This record gives sequence, C-alpha cells and structure tokens, in this order.
Amino acid sequence: MSPMQQDDDYHSHDDDDVGHDSHHHHHQDEDDDQDGGVRTPNYGDDVEAATEVNPQPLDSGRAENAETVIAYRTAKGLITLRNQLNARAPGRRKSHDGDIGDKAHENTNSDHNPWVKDAGKGVVTAIDITHDPANGCDANAIAEAIRKAKDPRVKYIIWNRRIANSAPMGGQPAWAWRPYTGKNPHDKHVHISVKPAKALYDSTTPWAL
Repeated sequence: MSPMQQDDDYHSHDDDDVGHDSHHHHHQDEDDDQDGGVRTPNYGDDVEAATEVNPQPLDSGRAENAETVIAYRTAKGLITLRNQLNARAPGRRKSHDGDIGDKAHENTNSDHNPWVKDAGKGVVTAIDITHDPANGCDANAIAEAIRKAKDPRVKYIIWNRRIANSAPMGGQPAWAWRPYTGKNPHDKHVHISVKPAKALYDSTTPWAL
C-alpha cells in the first residue's frame, strides 16, 4: 500500500502544504458518505488535547516505518456531521478540512490517527471543519451548538484557542470551555473528536446544529 493511502483511491498533498490554505487538497463531494481519506492540513492539531485525555502512548495505527497507515476509515458519526454541514453550506471552503493525520501527527495520541480498530481496519475518530462564515459555515456556531447539545458521542471540541471536554478535565466541569495552548490555535477550523466506543463513533444520528 502506498504512503497515506486507504483502500479507496486517496490523493495526498505534499507535507509542505501543512498548516496553509492550499488548492491541492483532495476533498470529498458535498454529500459524501465515503469512508473518509482527507489528510488534515492542520499542523499538530489535537496532540496536546489527546495526550491530556490519554497520557499513555497509543498505537497510532501506522506501520513501523511511520510512512504507511493500515487500511482505515473515518467514524460514521463524523461523516454524518460533515455531510450535514456540506448540505447546509454547499459553497463552503474546505481548505482546513481533514480527518486522517499527516506526518506531524505520527507517534502521537491524536485522534486523527486510526488507533481505534474495528474488524481489522483503523478508525479515525476526529474531524476538522474549516471556518468559513461568509459561506455559511461558522466554526464558532458549530462548536457552541455541539457543546450545548452535550452530544454523547463527543470526546472534546477545540476551537479558537479553547477546548471543551465531555468529561471533567483540568479542574473544570464537563463541557466547560478552557484555554487551549497547543501548537495549533484552531482559529481557522474547529476540531471534533468522538469517543472510541463503536456504538458512539459510528452512530449516524443527526447532529444538533
């Protein structure tokens, strides 16, 4: 299997594009129920948040050479979320969208890594959605709607230098915003991670947006 390739055709972009808007990213069609396969362009992303929740190293889902991922898919619940947003804002920008982690996420506990396993396939349990209020996709509104709904699928949300966990964390109650000081400020995209239980991450219940 070629580097960063899933069982569907997947076209990666150069790592030099990481962290920047690029017109060379591969994105799904607007009402897309595929397994996933958009490499997140958001450098580092949820590494600090994931390590806070899971201090012990996790199996990243990558082979020992750190260049090849196992066969993987994106959690169905996150595909449902992305499809809802695409339907609501069909003209939205997707330059900071992503699911599967890039090389910056390797050897970390990031949920962009397919460390959750289901029937021999890795499952990516995180998604990034580009902030594009001009075209109907306001990341602040998305983050607040999901947080206020207290969706049981959610592990944590990161947006604009803040993080909200669905469990008490850092001396704060569940669902409270806390400062997020990770390398990526998340001011160009919202990050949503879901819990590693199949009944939750693969739930296709519509999201309260």
